[in-house]
Amino acid sequence: MTSSNDTETDNDRPPTPTEEDCCRNACNPCIFDVHKKLLKEWENKKLKKLKEIPHKNLLHLTQYSKFIIRDIAESSEDSIFISLHCVSESKDSVLFLNPGQHVILKLSSASKPYTPIAWTQKSLKLLIKLYPSGKASGCIRQLKKDDQVFIRGPYGDFEYQPNSYKNIIMLSIGSGIAAIYPIAVSIVENELEDTKINMISGFHSFSHVPLKNELRRLSDYWNFECTLCLCHKSTANITGVNVVNSRINKDLIDKIFSTYTPESSLVLICGTPEFNENLERIVKEKEFPHCHVFR
Repeated sequence: MTSSNDTETDNDRPPTPTEEDCCRNACNPCIFDVHKKLLKEWENKKLKKLKEIPHKNLLHLTQYSKFIIRDIAESSEDSIFISLHCVSESKDSVLFLNPGQHVILKLSSASKPYTPIAWTQKSLKLLIKLYPSGKASGCIRQLKKDDQVFIRGPYGDFEYQPNSYKNIIMLSIGSGIAAIYPIAVSIVENELEDTKINMISGFHSFSHVPLKNELRRLSDYWNFECTLCLCHKSTANITGVNVVNSRINKDLIDKIFSTYTPESSLVLICGTPEFNENLERIVKEKEFPHCHVFR
């Protein structure tokens, strides 16, 4: 995910050494230590260059921007991906938003908040849950490729600082995974990050789980762990992902939280109002001081 015109700087990114490049003789400096130092210097240079470029955000808090639908694809039994491209003649404007922030999607007769799961300088991708009788869902089912929609935002005050916590516990149900997924991606794809992620997401059944391929890819990272909690029993699985036939309940939370230190852990929660309220109360009872609820 990018939020600035940094193609030129990306070409100078220090190449990542392979396992074969390491002699495993405890040499000093180790090739991986050298790479980490060079990468840090490159990140600082990239940030400095970004600040020098006067970009404007394609998104606005108080007015809508026009987007064209590039693709619509199934994500699960009750959710879809919609890929959008911004229609703008401005060459100095790009998309700026933080992982976990949401936007307002305006349709012909309804508006609703959605959290982008990925974005580039001019486009973004939404994960949208469809409800049987929802007004917005009815409008979305009528959408097709090349249709126009309108978006404003981004909204949300959560902002993560790299390596600010040793562990992050992510708790969600249903479409709430859309808020925490991009945060997980931004962390595991940052080679300077040492933070470990434990994502626990609940769904009615395996067929209702979105982002299956994306979660499998995230599980390849050393610092990402994921557990899917299913209300209805299933024998299906995703490589690298734990699948359990259980709701996210207090017993499960007790077991998970017992392995973490409160002061060095961040808890992120996103789900229904009832889920958010119950989980926030449990987290407070366990005296974990660092908690953010996406509402």
